[in-house]
Amino acid sequence: MNYPVKNFIKCLISNFILKKPVPLFISLEVTRRCNAKCPFCGYWKLREPELSVKEIKVILDEAYDLGCSIAVITGGEPLLRRDLSSILDYAKEIGLGVILLSNGYLLKDRVHDFYGYVDAVNVSIDFPDSRHDKNRGLNGLLERAVSGIKLLRALNVATNINCVVTGQHSLEDVRKILFLAKELDSQFTFSPIFITPHQYPHGSILGETLAKDEKVMKVNNWNIVKSVADMLLYYKTHGFRKTIQNSGAYLKLVRDKAAFTCFPFSFQFAVSSNGTVSAVCPASLFGSHNLGNALKQSLKDIWYSKKAEILRDKFKSCKLSESLGCYLFCVAEPSLPFTDPTSIIDHIRRGLEALR
Repeated sequence: MNYPVKNFIKCLISNFILKKPVPLFISLEVTRRCNAKCPFCGYWKLREPELSVKEIKVILDEAYDLGCSIAVITGGEPLLRRDLSSILDYAKEIGLGVILLSNGYLLKDRVHDFYGYVDAVNVSIDFPDSRHDKNRGLNGLLERAVSGIKLLRALNVATNINCVVTGQHSLEDVRKILFLAKELDSQFTFSPIFITPHQYPHGSILGETLAKDEKVMKVNNWNIVKSVADMLLYYKTHGFRKTIQNSGAYLKLVRDKAAFTCFPFSFQFAVSSNGTVSAVCPASLFGSHNLGNALKQSLKDIWYSKKAEILRDKFKSCKLSESLGCYLFCVAEPSLPFTDPTSIIDHIRRGLEALR
């Protein structure tokens, strides 16, 4: 990962010494179109307008000026945009590290269009067999995702396989995906599924799961999550340190189903495909957490607004981890450095390794 060193250092000093929030990540949704039909996500049902390349360039400029080091390009499926390479190219040109999130189906077809403009590609793999295709509603997905990862590694692009553990998983399922990641010279992360409670209707559309699918996917017995966390803690010290990217602090937090203080709008923020700026959080006890629109206001004005300040304080009192097991990796892991020194050390170590 080629971090903008100035922004990275500024982020750490500002957040942990000056106590002034400066974002490390912008999560930029370039489309809500998707070629998969995942039961836990409603994006593939939508037909919504998308930001133009010109609009995205302005947002990326403002994100860099605000202090961001990394642009996480997400969707939907970003590779459905034919002009994606020009977006990624611009993000690299202005100095941002670039991570692309993809289901992997189109990697084989598009890799030579974009590989020079990304530092890492994150691919979701739920199961080590045909259940992955069934779970995502896309035949041939696993084979194509693995082929795409192989091509990316041959081109020296870092990859990460992310596995979301559901009530359908066994410990052996996760172990096989971990070993697949190592075989492919890829990194690996895991996160337990979290389904937005129906009594909190202001969460993301990602939480609008049909009752029949929720019944199958929901983790009713935390022992499977505990077993996965224990396994990964073991393998982190037995040959998989560079493979497993979950910090030890995160794995222990999830294993123990412990309470933690959430900071989903201190290290990062999200911009949707229509320009809406929000916290990177799929559920909220506090009503809507949309803070403005990047097409109408500057990111700096939104980030340092009174509304954003109030929301940051409110999130610190969120108790969904204790009551319902909300430990999404993309939210919990970036929150831990604010309260757990061991997590800070782990992140700095990985950052320094990436700079080499």
